[in-house]
Amino acid sequence: MSDKIPCTECGAMVLPSTAERTGGLCMPCKNGTRKSMDLAKERAAKERELEKTCPYRALWRELVDKVYKQDGGFSALSDNEKLYYSVNVLSGEVYNGGFDQYFNNTSAEHYRNAEHGLVQLGATNSVKLLRQAKEQLFGSNQVPKSQIERWTLIRKLNRPADLDALDTEFYKDQDKLDTKLEAFALESGLVKNA
Repeated sequence: MSDKIPCTECGAMVLPSTAERTGGLCMPCKNGTRKSMDLAKERAAKERELEKTCPYRALWRELVDKVYKQDGGFSALSDNEKLYYSVNVLSGEVYNGGFDQYFNNTSAEHYRNAEHGLVQLGATNSVKLLRQAKEQLFGSNQVPKSQIERWTLIRKLNRPADLDALDTEFYKDQDKLDTKLEAFALESGLVKNA
């Protein structure tokens, strides 16, 4: 077996036969994927560091722990924690799969808290979009807390819903939700030092 030689661009060790075919490059450098791999590693390292140092991420982990692993769950949260949690869940669900995902998942059991939270934060565009999505799916009906009841009502009403346009508008983030949530966390004492 042949000894490996370093890639002429990044120094990774490659077989001489590979280097001969690629002009001395490893396959990731030859394919142009080395830079994206390095950027991904850099992003992952920054994310790991943020997980250790960001007080807002620590607050989020604490709230998720309270909701899913402690007695009382969501109902045991303070009003400020409920607001922070509910708006974050709404935002995360919409960014992940749109308003359709939000209303079809268990997350929408906190609809009223999310709506109230957006109003309290002064997120006027986001609350408008949330209410429009609710109207498209449920009309003038209340959003049921139970996921099964929501599914049943959505099917029963069979309302035409074009939530994609609302999703796109939400993604523009005119309200700067993260900034508003961080300010709220500081002002309400959920985060002590940032």
